[in-house]
Amino acid sequence: MSDFLPGKIQIVHEDQDVIVIDKPSGMLTASMPGDDLPSVFRALKVYVRNKAKRRGTQVWIIHRLDKEASGLLVFAKTEKGFQWLKEQFRAKRVHRLYTAVVEGAITAESVPGTPKGSLPAGTIQSFLVEDDESKVRSTNRPTQRRAPEEAEAKLAVTHYRVTAAAFDRSLLQIRLETGRKHQIRVHMSEFKHPIVGDRRYGAKSDPLERVCLHATELGFTHPTTGQTLRFRSNAPPQFYKLIGKKPAEVDDRAPDFPAPAAAPTANAANAARARKPETAAAAKPAKNEPRAPKNRSTRESWDHVADWYDNLLEDRGSDHHERVIIPGTMRLLEPIAGKRILDVACGQGILCRRLAAAGAHVVGVDAAPRLIAAAKSAGTAGGPTIEYKVADARSLGLENLGRFDDACCIMALMNIEPVSAVLKGVAALVQPGGRFVAVILHPAFRAPGQTSWGWDVPKAKTEGGPVKQYRRVDGYLSNGHREIVMNPGGVARDQPPITTITYHRPIQAYVKAFFEAGFSVTALEEWPSMRQSEPGPRAAEENRARREIPMFLALRGDRLGTT
Repeated sequence: MSDFLPGKIQIVHEDQDVIVIDKPSGMLTASMPGDDLPSVFRALKVYVRNKAKRRGTQVWIIHRLDKEASGLLVFAKTEKGFQWLKEQFRAKRVHRLYTAVVEGAITAESVPGTPKGSLPAGTIQSFLVEDDESKVRSTNRPTQRRAPEEAEAKLAVTHYRVTAAAFDRSLLQIRLETGRKHQIRVHMSEFKHPIVGDRRYGAKSDPLERVCLHATELGFTHPTTGQTLRFRSNAPPQFYKLIGKKPAEVDDRAPDFPAPAAAPTANAANAARARKPETAAAAKPAKNEPRAPKNRSTRESWDHVADWYDNLLEDRGSDHHERVIIPGTMRLLEPIAGKRILDVACGQGILCRRLAAAGAHVVGVDAAPRLIAAAKSAGTAGGPTIEYKVADARSLGLENLGRFDDACCIMALMNIEPVSAVLKGVAALVQPGGRFVAVILHPAFRAPGQTSWGWDVPKAKTEGGPVKQYRRVDGYLSNGHREIVMNPGGVARDQPPITTITYHRPIQAYVKAFFEAGFSVTALEEWPSMRQSEPGPRAAEENRARREIPMFLALRGDRLGTT
């Protein structure tokens, strides 16, 4: 279909539920309420109404493109289509690929881990916040809105791949995990490679008198037929001329983005874990100990919490690890003896020591040098069969770790972003047929800030039955993040808060990440807490509810492929 609407808006696809258009640069997706400005939304409303020849015909906005950008947009023509597409965007099932020309040559040397002679690829992540002048910037920590006028910082993750570079410019393919306002523009600007023509975010040149950003591919599942639809709008030929190429000379179809290198501007904390320690206090790294990876802040590596980590877990987490997490993980990994096993985000090495004692050769990696120092100071119960290394869980493919029979990661994936980078890195190191076991807090029932315990006392009084305890769930399907204060007792005593960040994802997001990395999920188990309440009138009900509502989720994936 190639119909055009006023303003050079091209209709790419239309049926009874959806309409896909190709937006020109310089036109708003939709104007603000009360503004009488030309926009795609306004033109579509007139078009659909005239075509149907009846009043009350509606069009629904699903997503937006910046005025300065061009490319593919989908709108809904029915309420069913609107609800279906909004859910797909929220669940991150929509395929979106962008083409951009940025200033400066992005070289293999500027992106850690890029092999010589290869075009670089990587991931940029941060928390984005909008200021009073509608300009967006990154911040190194999330904020939850506490007042209507206070801006909220939101996680943003951008994957990029260089497809060509010349004349001090680079042509990129960009894939979004999140769709924040001005996300690509801000991330490329803070990466010191602003988009050509984007004066607002630091570009020094504007040869085409437009921002060189184009929404090239858009894919989604149709709300009625269930068919997967994918549309493509080639980037303007002028984009390619800026780097001295013709469109046919550049392979810019949707790539299988490699496991991204650690984010150049990764401000999001992503190495939190909960392990039961076996040492009294985490030791400081010796002079010859490796330091935290250069592309991670101290806050990201959890090095800032290492000194008090042991006492925290001794008070709160030991029984969970001893009675549930460690034995369950080892059962899912069986057989263990004689295998080479990788423990990702190993903390102080408690699981490493258990695996070594069971006959495995273990390599534990963690981004926090102090936690690795604590693991080493605790000794090696398995003798020389344990090695510890400082390494970023998101860039394991960059480390000289060798190949492994199996791998595991306990109580850490929910604190790492992007999780896809971890899974792909592990997959690159595990032999085909090998296993990867991950344990996390149960996303449905134990999401911080979204779930809580309650007592059904009024119902018991009116119906004469026993008092029941229940688990309240206020949210689940939406991805999100939350800043957690790890020392609430200390804060109550006027000590400064020590915070980390946890990321909420529904179970389907983890299963998808496993599959896309090359793992077939062969086990999914839900584990309850094994704690017992102190004797009292409600102890039996607390114990019942604790056993019925799981606290942990365990996933085991088998590495696909052949040797």
